[in-house]
Amino acid sequence: MQNRIIQYSTSLILVIIIIISLLVGLVSSLNAQETWSLNKCVYYAIDNNIELNVKYNKVNNQQVNVLESKAGLLTDFNMGSGVSVNFGRSINGDNAITFEQSLNNNYWLESSVNIFQGLVRYNSIAYNKYLLSAIEEEAIYAKNRLIFNVLTSYYMALYNTGLENVAKNQVALSQLQFERMQKLVDVGKESPITVQELKSQWAKDKLTLTRAHNNTSKALLNLKQLLRIGANQVFELDTLNIASLVVNPSPNVDSVFALAINALPEIKQQEFLLSASEKDLAVAKGNISPRLYLSAGLATNYFDGDTLGFSSQTTNNNNQWVNMGIVIPIFNNASTYSNIKRKQIVVKNQELLLERKHDELYTEVWKAIDDLQAAEKEYIASVELKDFSELTLQNASKKLERGLASATDYEASKQRYMSAKAGQVKAKLLYVMRKQMLEFYKSGSWNHL
Repeated sequence: MQNRIIQYSTSLILVIIIIISLLVGLVSSLNAQETWSLNKCVYYAIDNNIELNVKYNKVNNQQVNVLESKAGLLTDFNMGSGVSVNFGRSINGDNAITFEQSLNNNYWLESSVNIFQGLVRYNSIAYNKYLLSAIEEEAIYAKNRLIFNVLTSYYMALYNTGLENVAKNQVALSQLQFERMQKLVDVGKESPITVQELKSQWAKDKLTLTRAHNNTSKALLNLKQLLRIGANQVFELDTLNIASLVVNPSPNVDSVFALAINALPEIKQQEFLLSASEKDLAVAKGNISPRLYLSAGLATNYFDGDTLGFSSQTTNNNNQWVNMGIVIPIFNNASTYSNIKRKQIVVKNQELLLERKHDELYTEVWKAIDDLQAAEKEYIASVELKDFSELTLQNASKKLERGLASATDYEASKQRYMSAKAGQVKAKLLYVMRKQMLEFYKSGSWNHL
């Protein structure tokens, strides 16, 4: 009996150990899934964004167009067969007139090629290649916009998380101050009114914490929607290692613009669209040039009722031909020349669009550097304000404990400190974001994240 109890206890212990191991592994797995870095969010969004995948499909479709235009340089090659039944006067296989019902079966092969047509085919290939490059740059631009949206949403979530942490610290500080004053009241060294005011401030801070927590949840929900993940999935954001911040001098506007104009996909897209419009104009002009063509073919016939068999007829009745000709356009209701005029207008519009894109980019770079300089000044000022507000709060706390300050004075100092700390969180994230934005203008990508 004792052996059975020992065996049962041993088995129970093993089962408990296995269950604990599974739970520990499950908890570790969940914890590993909860932390999301900025890079992880970016790559996840790129893989799962619907609009971006539509852009990639557009690129694939244009690649087919390029292949099709290249195939246009090859010769046409076709084959066919036809059957006809005659019920009246017709020509039989002996080239004699007959009034009897007859059946005619013909077979043919034919090939043709344009020898010259004003370089229309070559310009069409170049047009589709430039258009493909423009569409590829459009996809890159869409990816960069998606990354920027993820970056903005990520920083907004971090900002709200920082505000929530500030609110938590304020609640803990209010609770600590309340408990200290309560002890003084208990020994008769402080008025109960002061304790009630501190308790009211504690309740107010807890309400602020609740609102901050709600704002954090909302910001995380917006990020999840952008990433297209479940609303109930819990994850923790990385702090981006920005606890210490190094402020560097801002670069020159013209130097950054010179880099951006050669790196950004939206500029390259407009340049490729301009080149494509010029090739499209060349195609339209090529249509007014003569077209020189060459064609060749082979055909044979089989007549039902002929004394010869199928094989003999197809051999005897076959014929071959070679045809070479030239087509000179003279008048086509002015459609060709009207098309050329329209293409010329398109080229001029693309030149204007490219020029406007340059102006917009210069303004964006100028504003980005100005915003970075403003964020730098704001961050430096916020650090100084936070340090002084913290000292003021410490002095107010000591005065309150000694009865030299009221609870209202203490609350005002605490609110100033809370506002200064929240301002520092905002200024830090804003400076990092604008600095990364400027790096994007220099390189045309977000690889520096």
